[in-house]
Amino acid sequence: MSYDLTNDADGTPKPPLPGISARDLRRVQKWSLPILGVPLLFLILWWAVDFYTNWLWFNQLGFTSVLTKITLFKSGLFIIGSAVAAIVLAFNFGLVLKFSRGQSVLSIAPDAMRLLVALIVTGVILTVLITSPIFGSMAEQRWEAFLLLFNRENFNIVDPAFGQDLSFYIIVLPVLNFIQGWLLGLILTAIVASLTLYLSIFGQRGVNLVISPRMLKHLSILGIALMLIIALGHVLNIYNLVLSEQGIVYGATYTDITARVPVLWFLTIIALISAIGIGISPYYRGLRLMAGALSLWVILALAMGIAFPLLFQRLQVSPNEFSREEPFIASNIAATRAAYQLDQVKESQYPANGTLTQQTVEANRDTLDNVRLWDLQPLRDAYNQLQFMELYYNFLNMDSDRYTVDGRLRQVLVAARELDSENLPADAQNWVNQRLQYTHGYGVTMSPANEFTPGEGRPEFFIKDIPIQSQLPLTRPEIYYGESPIEYTIVNTNLPEVNPEPGFDSYDGSGGVPLSSTLRRIVYAWQLGDINILLSDRIVPDSRIQYRRQIRDRVQTVAPFLKLDEDPYPVLDGEGKLWWMLDAYTTTKRYPYSTPGSEGFNYIRNSVKATIDAYNGTVALYVIDPDDPLIQMYQRGFPSLFQDISAMPADLRDHIRYPIGLFSTQAQLYLRYHVTDSQVFFNQAEQWALPTETVFAKDGVEVRPAYLVLKLPDQTREEFVLILPLSPAGEKNNLVSWLAARNDWPNYGELLGFQLPNDRQVDGPSQVEARIENDQSVSQQFTLWSSAGSGSKIVRGQLLVIPIADTILYVEPLYLQSTGLAFPELKKVILATDNNLVMADTLDEGIAILLKEETLKEETLKEAAAQTQTPVGDNPSAGDVESTTQSQLARIEREAAELQESLDRLLESLENLQESLGGGTP
Repeated sequence: MSYDLTNDADGTPKPPLPGISARDLRRVQKWSLPILGVPLLFLILWWAVDFYTNWLWFNQLGFTSVLTKITLFKSGLFIIGSAVAAIVLAFNFGLVLKFSRGQSVLSIAPDAMRLLVALIVTGVILTVLITSPIFGSMAEQRWEAFLLLFNRENFNIVDPAFGQDLSFYIIVLPVLNFIQGWLLGLILTAIVASLTLYLSIFGQRGVNLVISPRMLKHLSILGIALMLIIALGHVLNIYNLVLSEQGIVYGATYTDITARVPVLWFLTIIALISAIGIGISPYYRGLRLMAGALSLWVILALAMGIAFPLLFQRLQVSPNEFSREEPFIASNIAATRAAYQLDQVKESQYPANGTLTQQTVEANRDTLDNVRLWDLQPLRDAYNQLQFMELYYNFLNMDSDRYTVDGRLRQVLVAARELDSENLPADAQNWVNQRLQYTHGYGVTMSPANEFTPGEGRPEFFIKDIPIQSQLPLTRPEIYYGESPIEYTIVNTNLPEVNPEPGFDSYDGSGGVPLSSTLRRIVYAWQLGDINILLSDRIVPDSRIQYRRQIRDRVQTVAPFLKLDEDPYPVLDGEGKLWWMLDAYTTTKRYPYSTPGSEGFNYIRNSVKATIDAYNGTVALYVIDPDDPLIQMYQRGFPSLFQDISAMPADLRDHIRYPIGLFSTQAQLYLRYHVTDSQVFFNQAEQWALPTETVFAKDGVEVRPAYLVLKLPDQTREEFVLILPLSPAGEKNNLVSWLAARNDWPNYGELLGFQLPNDRQVDGPSQVEARIENDQSVSQQFTLWSSAGSGSKIVRGQLLVIPIADTILYVEPLYLQSTGLAFPELKKVILATDNNLVMADTLDEGIAILLKEETLKEETLKEAAAQTQTPVGDNPSAGDVESTTQSQLARIEREAAELQESLDRLLESLENLQESLGGGTP
């Protein structure tokens, strides 16, 4: 038996989808509605709960307009993307159903045939309903690109290749690339889905696929659309060449402009010709012309798009590479320096030819009194032993900052004592304890960076202990928001919170969302996956749920378009209140000609400083670089989100830091891009490298940037500075330059580069480390501390490079730590200049020894020079001989006295070591 899906037995045309009875449709609907309805209902409910909880959270912070705008952008793009995809797919499927109907040759009962037809139609509907939201989601994810497009600001810089403002490549071109790629994906999906549906229907009819004229027209429409989209892609790729990674430098190079641009225009024309060929294929030679037109583009794209540029590069460019590439190298240098603000580095010479004198020491006493002897990791370990106080507290991180203490600027190291309820005993880790009672950290601990207790080698403190003992005001020590990874807590319940301060019962701040209704408890139980939020009778209407407590998570939710620094740090304001500060960046990967850094972006600005109230969780974003075009666009998009840096309280602004993350990125690029001459850059003759040091028993560790309080050249007072020493690339390890970033307002962000003279050798960090290991007295001490059975190990701190006047002073702290407990004690300080190296118990003692050695060396050189200047043939008198002899005897006595002092210090060290090992005979 046969069944004709197109005509009745008498030849009368049937309506589309004939013969489907009401019962068949009800049967299909009975199964299709639950299949579609249940997931759709779940998705709608999930979205509603997510939006409602986000609205409560943003409203509590005062940023409801931010959530509203982001939601509108996302929803609008999702709806538009889904609708366009649904229309395109539905239109194509309608044509397939219309053009593929015909007589069935299968012996199937009419009822079964009608059911098959109904299933095919249901499959088509499901395909549209499932596929179109996928394309809508792809569009939704690009909401930020469209936001920038609608708030576009010019960079007022024109690229050298095509004369477009940089905003075209950073803002407009990404949107065009996305639209082209989105349309290409949609049309390919339509082609594949249409061919699949044709095959399914012909298979259901039991006949081979035969391309009818109407089907050929349908396929030709899809083919034309495909080739037009491909042609658009070729045009966009011409402009994308300014981001090319295929040449000698990043960006368009000689081969790109001379060979690839003409090829891409040629392929654009070929794609248009192919579209025309596909368009006329239904009227001339059918599928053969369609296949031929498509094959023409494929062959030429492979031959011209890939092979020709490679041959051009090999035959035309490589033999004369610099002469061809010189203007493009210059463009790369200029763009990279501008994108990373390296063009703003103020470069000058640093003579490094001075010697350490008593006058130099006295003139730079504040610098020497702030030399950081405590490294972050050893001090954190010491804090967790000395300031642990309770099981449920922990010091997660250490940070460098500066405060004025007793009228003097002091560099300090500070750590927040944060909540870590997972340290509670296992039987105490229940829901009530972890969510309702152990809710917050308590206070900070602060130490001067350069001080330690005599003998023991433990840190001194400006702020310590519980109850808190502080030399600075600290009136609000509770930390509800910080770096602790705790997901959420609920405060203001009918249970008292755990707090060291007598009289503290419950939270009285504004942080968190009030759980004032059953609906809110239900949605948060859903959102956080914790039914206890709904069931607990400890929660009252005044209770508040605090979530997104981590600083970075909090700021990232408020401003998801900013890249955040990895290191938030606590700040104590003038009234004794705790805050967190976090640096935020605007970045892009699409700055023309700029070389990308290790993280992928090739443009960065530290445009925003975020402050977060440690007690209430309020977030404020301050624009510190208003000249950044990207932050200008975000300000236009979210005018209520940002404030000018002048609105930041002065006592907080005094603690802004130039972030190490940004500085390290800039330094990595500066190693090569300090060169501005194209020929020198091409030859790589002056490339620099990060020097290495030995830290924590690890050799070959790259030197890290260090915060220091020091007096910069040509400045009259000490300030907080971030510096990094640099060495030449290759085998040379001398000091060639040092890079500095100023932190104090109003000079914040100023970059300084100091180059050392080329006519003399100045030891770099690697060479100083080698001198330390080669020094006999130091190596003997290392051997003594590391000997088998001593029960301790040496922890070598960071080698600091400290410019003082015209002298480079190196300082490396030495810690002694038990092999069984992470409890380091600061025992020795190594100091080195270009000529001398000493190890002492304290920094001041080491400086005193250095001064003696410098003086002795200077006197010896003067004596040698005086003897050398004696005229030849003259006989010295008896008085001259006696004077010389007395001078030599005096020098010998001084050397003997210094040797005796060294022996006394060694014996004292042995006695201290013996005491630490439990007594006995040394």
